[in-house]
Amino acid sequence: MPQRDSGPPLPVAIELEPDAPAPALDISFDDEEITEPEPRPRRSAAQWASGWSRLFAWTVDGALVGAFAGAHLVLAMQVVPTAYLLEAVRAQLPCWLALASALAVAYSWLFAALGARTPGMALAGQRLQTLQGDAPSVSQALVRAVLSQLSAALCFFGFILALFDARGQTLHDKLCRCVVIVSPPDA
Repeated sequence: MPQRDSGPPLPVAIELEPDAPAPALDISFDDEEITEPEPRPRRSAAQWASGWSRLFAWTVDGALVGAFAGAHLVLAMQVVPTAYLLEAVRAQLPCWLALASALAVAYSWLFAALGARTPGMALAGQRLQTLQGDAPSVSQALVRAVLSQLSAALCFFGFILALFDARGQTLHDKLCRCVVIVSPPDA
């Protein structure tokens, strides 16, 4: 059975009322006083963490990530026993480096997203914040953690940059618009 088109719509007759005048609005601002918007509360000027205190924090964090990676290595060697530990590590070095990199990303992301500081930063009295003064969001923390691998892949140039930068920023801090400030542990 062929389908038939319904065709154009038929005109519909709607009667409209004649143009009625719009009611006049009486607006006056004479009795209202002019108010100024409330200023945003100013944050106190934060002191940027020095490169050397950041180096201390990286050392602590690197030792913790190294301990996690070492624990994975020991567990793997228990599951698959080998006669020569170093030979087994050398044979699978890209896999172990990828694991250490993934652990470092997870470590940095978790602590930066949850508390805006890693354990090393907490020991050094530091906190991570955006240039606007807020704690980084979960997505900002993830991007920063992934970009930190770029800083490490460039012979740690991205990290060394913080030792000479005026604000003590690493390459991944600059790319993510973050800064590490001096902050007491309870802040």
